[in-house]
Amino acid sequence: MKIAILGAGNVGTAMACYMAQDHDVYMHSSKPDAWNNDIVYKDKVTGSQFVAKIKCVTDRYDVAVESADVIFITYPSFMVEAALDGIAPYLKKGAKVGIVPGTGGAEFTHAKVLEKGAEFFGMDRVPCVARIEEYGKSVIASKKAKTRLAAIPNAATEEIAQTVSDLLDMEIEALSNYLIVTFTASNPIVHTARLFAMLRDRGDDASWERNIPFYAEWDDEASEIMMGCDDELHQICDVLDKLDMSGVVPLTKHYEVETVSQMSAKIRSIESMQHILSPMVEKDGRFVIDKESRYFKEDMPYGLCVVKGFAVICGVETPYIDSILQWYEGFGNVEYFVQGDFVGKDLKEAAIPQNFGIETKAQVYDFYLQ
Repeated sequence: MKIAILGAGNVGTAMACYMAQDHDVYMHSSKPDAWNNDIVYKDKVTGSQFVAKIKCVTDRYDVAVESADVIFITYPSFMVEAALDGIAPYLKKGAKVGIVPGTGGAEFTHAKVLEKGAEFFGMDRVPCVARIEEYGKSVIASKKAKTRLAAIPNAATEEIAQTVSDLLDMEIEALSNYLIVTFTASNPIVHTARLFAMLRDRGDDASWERNIPFYAEWDDEASEIMMGCDDELHQICDVLDKLDMSGVVPLTKHYEVETVSQMSAKIRSIESMQHILSPMVEKDGRFVIDKESRYFKEDMPYGLCVVKGFAVICGVETPYIDSILQWYEGFGNVEYFVQGDFVGKDLKEAAIPQNFGIETKAQVYDFYLQ
């Protein structure tokens, strides 16, 4: 089977290694000359390692995806639509095109895939926690036990889930609709709650002596905000009562905790995330926030704004979510609200459903039940 992976970052590299053991893997990279065809994969949990042989590394879409059976796109959310435009002319009929993770708004661009006779899906989480050790040469990763996906149309979900399960040799759960992926992919609530708690009382010129571990030093303030946002998300799910949204699992259930302090302790204890640092860069011997980080450029307009867009459709009040987005207006120099209404000029660049003609509950049902 020919597999194409678009995006040669942490997750894309690890996924390529998994699948190259049994399939021909074509990797799309902006820097193909930096790659070896033999990639060393190191398992973070067991300490074992193997060498994966990548069939081809290219910066050309046609070479990467032509005649490919399954294509995984691991780019940031703001690059997904352009990637779909780029590969559409070369897709074969029946190809399966997946977004990893299937971040908010990705589903609104799926029409160009279906027009080619291909199928579209998104995964609600990345299948592994990974870190490139040396670009194009080695990666350290730990595979998760399970992840989930949904397809458009819904009828294709079961078959695609089985295909991806076989490719990655892991359990893949078929979800009832793609909106579950939209609400859970890439943890937009988790990341934004932590950033808000960390930065809201600091000025633009704030700096630190070291880069703060993002999860290993998680605090109760971040947990309280995150749990408040999660409660608002589930109010939206409750209003959308014609969709089975049971797949949007409360974070307290996901982490098996009940209180704010238990949530903080749980997140701090997750071994696979101990090495993940905050979005900072070094400047003059200190660390400052990197405003160009995916934690901002992706998780706000393609994450939290999407959730807020559905809240507006459902008539759900979201004080926690609003507080984060209103803070980010000043921090990111954007406009999301005008006199309290979620109609700011910069929303035209966000992946909110309203930008794609979805403005009522009936339209939500029509789109996600197709």
